[in-house]
Amino acid sequence: MEIPIEIDKIWALTKRDMRLWRSYKSAAITAVLGGLLGITSWGLNATYRNVAVPQYNTDYVSFLITGILVTNLILPISQGLQSRFNPWTLETVLMTGLRSSTLVLGSVGWTYILSVLLFIPQMILGVFVFGAHLVINPISLIVAVLLSTIVVFSIAMISTGLRIVTKVSDPVTWGLGVAASVFAGVTFPIQHLNSYLPGLSDVSWILPQTWIYDIVRLSSLEGASLLEPSVAEAFLVTLCFGLVLLVLGAHIFRWGLIRAKKDGSLGWY
Repeated sequence: MEIPIEIDKIWALTKRDMRLWRSYKSAAITAVLGGLLGITSWGLNATYRNVAVPQYNTDYVSFLITGILVTNLILPISQGLQSRFNPWTLETVLMTGLRSSTLVLGSVGWTYILSVLLFIPQMILGVFVFGAHLVINPISLIVAVLLSTIVVFSIAMISTGLRIVTKVSDPVTWGLGVAASVFAGVTFPIQHLNSYLPGLSDVSWILPQTWIYDIVRLSSLEGASLLEPSVAEAFLVTLCFGLVLLVLGAHIFRWGLIRAKKDGSLGWY
């Protein structure tokens, strides 16, 4: 009896895609490492219990909910930029004749507005259903969100500029993202890392994402004022990260556009 499914052709197509996947070595490596480090991140989170978090004078539920809210409020900026500016739509987008800066900001405008609108019911749910205890300093929180936005937006610019040229995920911003999931204190205090290796939490402060979560939590869990020296120092470090990354992101994005135009590969995938 004839087999209705052509196994040999299915396998041939499978091998084709396998060879294609292997040809992009950076994508293959990041896919494997991403899975391993993802398990590590959730494994560390699972070993942490709902106890006090002395760093912010709060409990773990409040700590976790603020981390999730920051992720839901800020990270969509990066996702919006990358979804609008990708190798297979970029050429069409640039045909509008608008300046690159106008296109970039306009492309993330609605994504950011939507994330802010969704942030409000999420915060209400976290406070009244799950019992998160927030002590907010409005001025500090507004400044923290603005600085966080600059940092995330700049990293997205770097990623997009590199992806325009490579057509695949870039290892630089991928590495930052994966490292942040483990070291930035998104779902557990970074001091918990020292339970596995003393001094490991010191690595966290190299990452700009760690400072994002730190200043937002300072202003929303402790009601910290910018006039306090230790708080002002944290905000200043985040500002420095933001300015450096913003300049770097603008240069890399411009370089990616120019390089792709010279290669004639704007519309390639």
